[in-house]
Amino acid sequence: MTNVTLESPLVNIARLGKRELSVDGRSCLLDEIALLDMLDLRGDASDPAFVAAVLTATGLTLPVAANTASVGGGRQLFWLGPDEWLLKTAGGTGDAIEAALRAALAGKHFSVVQVGSGNTTFSVQGAAAADLLARGCPLDLHARAFADGALAQTHIAKANVTLYCLKAETSFEITVRRSFAEYLFKWLCEAGR
Repeated sequence: MTNVTLESPLVNIARLGKRELSVDGRSCLLDEIALLDMLDLRGDASDPAFVAAVLTATGLTLPVAANTASVGGGRQLFWLGPDEWLLKTAGGTGDAIEAALRAALAGKHFSVVQVGSGNTTFSVQGAAAADLLARGCPLDLHARAFADGALAQTHIAKANVTLYCLKAETSFEITVRRSFAEYLFKWLCEAGR
């Protein structure tokens, strides 16, 4: 058996940790929420057995409206499309959830794939959070347009991301592919100088 070590995609950035950034005299903190388990889930939201299996396995109601999320118990379930969702959960819990989903959905048309090792999540919090993201994101991040709980697939600079608003204008989570993580982290640091 080989000894596998999980590492953040940002492991090579010197002095990694929270970065205090500034935009127009206001500050925010940039940090990584590393090594989350993530599952890409596909299925038929109109099938009651699929919906029930997701609720049983995750503890979350399946979000069926575009750009919505179901959150609770340290988990997030993001709507990505009419038949696709992203489940984010604490590291080490994804295998059990995947097994529960597969068992509950045996014989049904579905897909569940672990994608956590291919993605990471950043946290941006503080008074300047929306302004920092707006420097590279085309969305209107004002509270009237992107309120608490808002979710969107978009881009920041040249990186495709899933952007989730925890608290309007001041607290966001950004899920980005591993291959763009270092680029986006450095871009955000530069944008907040």
